[in-house]
Amino acid sequence: MAEPVIFSVHCQLPEDIEPDNLNLDQNNWKWNKVLEFPADKLEELRLLKPYKWIRFAIGIVVGAHGELRREPDWPNSVPINYDDSRLPGVKTDLYYHTTDEEKGQMFPFDPELANAKVVTPSQTSTRRSHFRDDVARRDGQRCVVTRDFPYNQAAHLIPHSKGDTV
Repeated sequence: MAEPVIFSVHCQLPEDIEPDNLNLDQNNWKWNKVLEFPADKLEELRLLKPYKWIRFAIGIVVGAHGELRREPDWPNSVPINYDDSRLPGVKTDLYYHTTDEEKGQMFPFDPELANAKVVTPSQTSTRRSHFRDDVARRDGQRCVVTRDFPYNQAAHLIPHSKGDTV
């Protein structure tokens, strides 16, 4: 059986994060694989401009505007043609390049945002108890990324520990 064709999207993330002191030194920012898309799932979505959709998806995940390229080296890489409707039938690595100004907006600098050890209130709000059902109803029981049917998970972008008002 052939190995599935995967599109991997990489972006630069800082190794050293300090609140109120973003180190923009290029040596502090390393390429990390952030998203992966199976080509067959992208094709099932029948996207007219799949590269534009991938750029949108990675922008949402990292919270910054940027450009997709085929190489990590910005000045010497060829930009992606967002109007191209064809995806190559081979494993592809894409690199999401952002400006220093955008990098400064990528992180909310809340040191507790990703801390799983932060205590979540033991009381469940009505809104949270219906979250999965609300998402399933809204999305027609399909995963918004893969279009799998039915799906059985729903995810928060901000952990419950941050509260319902964030």
